[in-house]
Amino acid sequence: MGKKYHWNFWFQESRYGEMYGPTCPDCVNEDNVEAWRRYVSSKISELMTDETMQEPEFQKILEQVKEEKRRREEYDRREKELRIKHADERRRRSSMERPKITYIPKGLTVDYTEEYGRLLKQEVEFTPTCQEDFLYQRRLIERWYKKSVPQLIAMGRPDAAYGVSMALCKAIPQFVFREDIKTMLDTQKPQLRKLVVGAFEGLVESVKAWNNETERRKVCDFLHTEAKRYKGWRGMTQTLIAMVPSAAFEGEPKAVIREMNETEVYQERLRKQEEKQRIEAEKEARSLIPLNPDYETRIFDKGNISWDCDQIWHLMLEENKRIERLAKQGDYQEAALRFMQMTKSMCRHFVEDEHYNYFDDMYSPEYAIDDLIDLFSRLDKDGKLPIDTKEYLEKAWQEIKETACYQDYGLPRREFQV
Repeated sequence: MGKKYHWNFWFQESRYGEMYGPTCPDCVNEDNVEAWRRYVSSKISELMTDETMQEPEFQKILEQVKEEKRRREEYDRREKELRIKHADERRRRSSMERPKITYIPKGLTVDYTEEYGRLLKQEVEFTPTCQEDFLYQRRLIERWYKKSVPQLIAMGRPDAAYGVSMALCKAIPQFVFREDIKTMLDTQKPQLRKLVVGAFEGLVESVKAWNNETERRKVCDFLHTEAKRYKGWRGMTQTLIAMVPSAAFEGEPKAVIREMNETEVYQERLRKQEEKQRIEAEKEARSLIPLNPDYETRIFDKGNISWDCDQIWHLMLEENKRIERLAKQGDYQEAALRFMQMTKSMCRHFVEDEHYNYFDDMYSPEYAIDDLIDLFSRLDKDGKLPIDTKEYLEKAWQEIKETACYQDYGLPRREFQV
């Protein structure tokens, strides 16, 4: 069953300057607009017949409509083909890496010529399917000497600019002498000459900016060798030979700072950690306060960290009672050792485990140390501490004051002196 169509005719009042169609003549007004609507609707009904379709005027309009439809369909077809073509071009072109023009490979020992050569290889080996593709490829190669080299030199990285230029000069023959795209290359001879000359000029400029005598000699040899490749290019060999920087450089090469890559950063971090551990081990071997394994694993375990470090404080208070019992039994040296061990562990984990992030004003574990300071101060006042224990406490407390916790954070805040 074919489609059914319905029609309706009406007049639309113009408001706020809006236009919905041609403007009615003055004879159509508010008083008669409804009459006009009914009259015109009746005339439309009379015209809407098979006989009207045979009128020349109708046939002419019908042909215009068909032509407009054909043009729209043709336009849509071309648009679809272009979208498919452009999508294919973007897909093929995006398969190549395209770093920023100021890209510098990270690594203290990375070979810049090799790294840039890897990027250039995909560009010179790209296979264009049309002239537009070829122009894209040529401009992609040109940007290395037109933009990358000057900007890298301006950034103070002539070593990277030299790596770009050397890689480019080595890669260009693989592009300009390709047989599979020879037809396209032949249409761009003047531009290709500029490409070759620009690449070698960039090489000479970058080695001069670097002031590297060793690399200057390599450039001289390289230019004499590469110039022979272009014997068939009128005057090109002489042009390249004339670029040779024959005058030796004076002074040291321009100093440059390379950035480490991820592997080197990781290795450097490991080295620093190992160095830190070695220093700490040597320091611990000389320490008067050997770390107490029980305190380290039972009291100051990371799992015990809470707000104000209250859980650690409660465990320290339990240990305080044991130290008090040792003192009552007269084992002052052992009690003093444990006092210093717990103080040292508190200072150590305050920094390493960032206890400073878990309190505002009150760091609870410090109060447990304050109680022990009071205990040993009373023992000293009562004359109960042996001379060797007092000497130990004095030297050990000095070691506490040399910790990062005391030096950088001022903990413990109480002074202790016997």
